[in-house]
Amino acid sequence: MRSSRRRRVVVWTAVAAALLVLCGGVAWSLTRFEARREALTAPPADLMIQPGVSAAEVEAVKDGLRAADRYFRSALGRGVDERVEVRLARERGCRWPMSATGPATAWAESHFLCVNTMSPTWREVMAGDPAAARSIVAHEHVHNLQGQVGCRRSSDEHEWLWLFEGMAVHLAYQAMVAEGRWKDEEALSQIRRWGVDDPQLGALSAYERTGAGAGDPAYALFHLATRSLVQQAQGPSSLLAFCREVARGRPWREAFAGAFGLSVDSFYARFEQERQRVVGRR
Repeated sequence: MRSSRRRRVVVWTAVAAALLVLCGGVAWSLTRFEARREALTAPPADLMIQPGVSAAEVEAVKDGLRAADRYFRSALGRGVDERVEVRLARERGCRWPMSATGPATAWAESHFLCVNTMSPTWREVMAGDPAAARSIVAHEHVHNLQGQVGCRRSSDEHEWLWLFEGMAVHLAYQAMVAEGRWKDEEALSQIRRWGVDDPQLGALSAYERTGAGAGDPAYALFHLATRSLVQQAQGPSSLLAFCREVARGRPWREAFAGAFGLSVDSFYARFEQERQRVVGRR
């Protein structure tokens, strides 16, 4: 009897071990990102490039990173100093179970940046406006900077979403301006094209915690607001000052007043007046 029990225990132990090995192998196969590596020094980044990503796409990503880095250092006084892994996905998503054709064209964390080169948006901009592709990468590199400074927020922690995303849109646009690819005076035209006059958009104050899902119109609103804020504060370095204060644990409304020289509510009131002027101009 005891011998029979021992045999059953041995058999089940062997089966469990085999299942663990099998599951581990499947997990490794699903989560690995097979790609060639190319290192950059400025900014410090490791590009992980999947087979099928074109040379033009690789150059667009490099140009976007470098343009953002140059602008950060000239306008903000610092850039992304810690290495970032930049994945250029083609065969599968940057991370399992994400698809390479999934809804996110690009996204970023403190030390990670993903570009889904099979997404419809990426393919469209690469075909029509490579500068826009560079701007997408620059936008995500702003999120790398926010993360490394300490003011990046997860979706369930947002208290100033419009400024978090507006900072990325505005700084990315200005990086393209600094490179001579776009003109600063054309920013309002782009903001209008993106749909800032969409009647479904609420007041800016409604976008402190949610709203990015509204798409281009919301991002146009965030861009316009951040652009207006930087102009009132006399420079983009105020954005980094705000970020640093938030990272130290200062409540965001206090950090806002300290960095930009006016209260959040005062800015909202001024901005809604400006917004009406911009929407009304044709």
